[in-house]
Parts: sequence; C-alpha cells; structure tokens
Amino acid sequence: MSITFLKRDSEFGQKIDFVQLLENGSIHYVSVAMPGLTVASHNIEFAGGFDTHQRNDFMMKVNRAKETGTLYPRVNITLLPSPRASYLGMDSHVYNDGDYPSEDVVAHIHDAFKANWDYIKSDKMYFDFRNLYVSEFHYVSCLEEAMESFKAEDMPAIITWKPQ
Repeated sequence: MSITFLKRDSEFGQKIDFVQLLENGSIHYVSVAMPGLTVASHNIEFAGGFDTHQRNDFMMKVNRAKETGTLYPRVNITLLPSPRASYLGMDSHVYNDGDYPSEDVVAHIHDAFKANWDYIKSDKMYFDFRNLYVSEFHYVSCLEEAMESFKAEDMPAIITWKPQ
C-alpha cells in the first residue's frame, strides 16, 4: 500500500478536472473544510451544486463539531475539520490553536476512509491539503500513519501532492 505523490508543477499536479471526476463518481475527494478560494470550495459548488451559503454552512458544521463530514450521496467529497476558517472574508473563527494534533488528524482521516468503505466505495481517493493554511507535511504524515492501520488489499488508490 502506497501513496502516489503528484508534483505541483507536473501536468497531473494542477490540471486535474475534479469537477468532471466528481460528477461521474469516479473519485472520492478529501480535503480540509477551509472556505474561500480553495479547490475544495470550488469542487463543492461546481460538482456538488451547492451555493456559497450552503457550502459555508456545511464547512461551519464540520469545523464546529471538530469531526469529519461527508457530502455523499450528493457528491463524493469528505472534509476534515479546519483549525481556523473565515466564512465571509472579514471574519475569523479559530477552532484549534495551530494544527490539530496528529492523533486527531489520524482519526479524522480514518473517518474519511470509513465513509469511502461504507458508502462511497470509490477505488481512488485524492487527499488535497494544498494551500489551506495547515501544515501539508503534518497532514500527509498523518495520512501515512492512518494507512498503516489498514490492510493493503482493503485500500483504494491514494493520491496526494508532495508537501512543500
């Protein structure tokens, strides 16, 4: 069991049409509930058909509860809670001082895998921690740790970006 690491400057690192992949149900996209100009926000709105208000409400619920949330069955997107977020551009909500501890992030990632195994059943999961004001190294390390507790044959293809 391994992770496919995409480079940011590669053809596959930036030009993936997540909206099309999500619309046809061929992937499970996992990110952090960070509203605004993020890839996750874009995917929720354009692949899931949510307006900005609905998207922000969902992200706020995930962040306030400090628990993983999924938008399945409407769209194969799962969000991990963010330590901080701004829903209106001028506000600031802090849910955790700094990144969540490793054990919390690992538990959140386990929940994303559970959503995939129990409901979404995708054979390909993208974990996107880019440009979200969280430590990409920390979250990718937690992803690797989470994967260690599962059998290789039970795992879908795991894809993420090389942390920078």
